[in-house]
Amino acid sequence: MTAPPSQTQWYLARDGRQFGPLSDAELAKFIDLGHLQPTDLLWRDGFADWRPAMAVFPRKPAQQPAPAARTPATTNAPLAGQRRIAPSREIRSVTAPARAPEPRPAPAPRRRRAALLTLVCLVALAGALVYGYSHRARLWWLVGSASSSAKTAAFQGHDGKDFEVPPLVGFTGSAETINATLQATPLWRILKRDFPDWYAERLKEAAALAAQNKNDGAIGQQMARAMVALRRQNFNYALAASFPKLKAVAMTFYENLVELQKQSNDVCFEFISQGEASSAVVSLLQGSPHVAHLQAQLTAVFEAIADGRNAARVYPQPRKSDYDVLANDLTQRGWTQADMQLFSDERALAHAGAAKVCQMVHDWFAAQLAIKDGDMQLRLLVDSLKPVVAG
Repeated sequence: MTAPPSQTQWYLARDGRQFGPLSDAELAKFIDLGHLQPTDLLWRDGFADWRPAMAVFPRKPAQQPAPAARTPATTNAPLAGQRRIAPSREIRSVTAPARAPEPRPAPAPRRRRAALLTLVCLVALAGALVYGYSHRARLWWLVGSASSSAKTAAFQGHDGKDFEVPPLVGFTGSAETINATLQATPLWRILKRDFPDWYAERLKEAAALAAQNKNDGAIGQQMARAMVALRRQNFNYALAASFPKLKAVAMTFYENLVELQKQSNDVCFEFISQGEASSAVVSLLQGSPHVAHLQAQLTAVFEAIADGRNAARVYPQPRKSDYDVLANDLTQRGWTQADMQLFSDERALAHAGAAKVCQMVHDWFAAQLAIKDGDMQLRLLVDSLKPVVAG
């Protein structure tokens, strides 16, 4: 059942930080006090992506009185069948009041006190983000359309050079030395944060292999296999993550397909079929122009796992009408009925040739990321990401 408008929960993103949930009344007061900034982003149930705050709540003329309750320029009711999905479970939950209080005029000193109180509340909410959320770049993956670069979205609000640091090199010296090297990368920082015991074991393993004079290539391959095993063990959590987290995985996966196809269809095929354990992908992650894209996707996957562990969500299965829309888009991209049948047959697809497989998987995700209906895109992407995170 769709929740009544008074129970709408809003989330606000500013300068790489995320605040919420906020009730309609709390957000209305925040806006009426003039604290909304042009660069702020807003999200609520029913939004497929974060939206510019000024597009959701256009500025009103100065001479108009403040309304008792503001309503967004877009529809305020969640889309039919939309499940309540919070963008991030790391944020402290705040229960919205049953009914939004009516804002009343206040003298200037009182208004200033109200503004100060609002800012204090935001600071308190920000504090809930700090613990266990050191990589604020993930928030900005939620911003942007399917046509935008996943790399650009991932780097916004963060030092993008971190993603360019190869995550599968530097396995020399003691465990402490290796740890210092690995923590220069976003991927290993997240793995240490969310899987501390697993991470500690990998440090011991890497140090032991280094003591046996194993080189970075061999140790990096071993670490990649361990990551694949960890991902597979937790794939159900990844698929239970919030929709923005899942879309981040899809966008970065698609971006890698685009970039790897430019280099080699064979490498692209290995990426699809073997993931980060592929010897070709390991080599790229040890130093190449593809490091940033590949690391961004791996980081997105483990961020999704962390989000799903905090609050598992159950999503609806795709409908026949969803696949009809998808099939129509693929037909416009040049797919034939034979292509549709080939893509649905896993064994036949595995023998279709690297170039064919790469192009079909590329088209499959491009078509879904281009869908404007947020509910439809959600249903299709969750189903399509299963082999990406579980394979």
